[in-house]
Amino acid sequence: MKETYSQNPILETIRNENGMSVTIMDWGATIISMKVPVKGEGSREVLLGVADPEDWSTQACFFNATIGRFANRIANSKFTIDDVEYKFDSGAKHCLHGGVDGFDKRRFKLIDKGANTLTYTLHSPDGDMGFPGNFDLTVVYNLTEENELVINYVGKCDKKCYACITNHAYFNLNGYNSSVLNHAVQMDSDYFLPLDNDSIPTGELRPVAGGAFDFTKPKTLGKDFRKDDQMTAALGYDHPFVIKGDLSKPFFTLTSDDKKLSMEVYSDYPAFQMYTGNYVNQGDNRITARDDGQIYPDQCAVCIEPEYYPDCPHLPQYAEVNPMVTPEKPLEKTISYKFR
Repeated sequence: MKETYSQNPILETIRNENGMSVTIMDWGATIISMKVPVKGEGSREVLLGVADPEDWSTQACFFNATIGRFANRIANSKFTIDDVEYKFDSGAKHCLHGGVDGFDKRRFKLIDKGANTLTYTLHSPDGDMGFPGNFDLTVVYNLTEENELVINYVGKCDKKCYACITNHAYFNLNGYNSSVLNHAVQMDSDYFLPLDNDSIPTGELRPVAGGAFDFTKPKTLGKDFRKDDQMTAALGYDHPFVIKGDLSKPFFTLTSDDKKLSMEVYSDYPAFQMYTGNYVNQGDNRITARDDGQIYPDQCAVCIEPEYYPDCPHLPQYAEVNPMVTPEKPLEKTISYKFR
């Protein structure tokens, strides 16, 4: 009998000596909790979540999960490789986050647990959700003594395949159910990718300088919120930004309202999506917060999703920085979140 997503989850927790802890659920290799020590007050839960892990399926926002086989969107739910067209089981016009049964809804296998590390694997067979090739993903979570959670992805495929794996963590550094729009943000990004009304990149790289998308100097998420026509269809920020993909320095810094906690994000991907939770309380989504029992409102968290350019299979002009996975060249990427 097929397993039901989020039922009977297996949870594992890793800790460091500073008091930071991270709990992972095998369904979606999902980070269901990240508690960070804050001077003078113990620890803060910095991720959105539901009270009972078995109720994780009540949310449809990809909370804190591993996303695959392709994070973000693929236009018209298809792409072509070597004159062969592949169509995806997306349940919509455009494929989002791997399709209707993406990696966020799969039970990963824990193959190794160390003092500070957890290693998970997932096999995706040829034709899964329409994607070509047998794809084997390894995800390693490593919690350092510097309060940094490092995530390493290795994805191997026996055919050419576009693949992009990320984590869809929803962060609110206040530590309680609240708006995220007063969090301060600074980015090392000079360009973003404008989107059409279906959130598909137009192919343009637009300078951020001087506009609502300019976070090269610190400002709150709310300062220029919805002050650009690009935010009309998305109901806020839900856009890809171009980064250098340099693991030696952060591309994104987030600071809590009270300025007691900040988070730096690092990755070797060439872009990231910043999403201000504009659809957390839209349509059928009514998710009860685990801390106060109230319904999460829109803009209660921000997602920072390192990735390749959305719809890169249809953006050949940027192919050099958005390579396919091949039998000879696996996907090998890193994302890390460091707290201060």
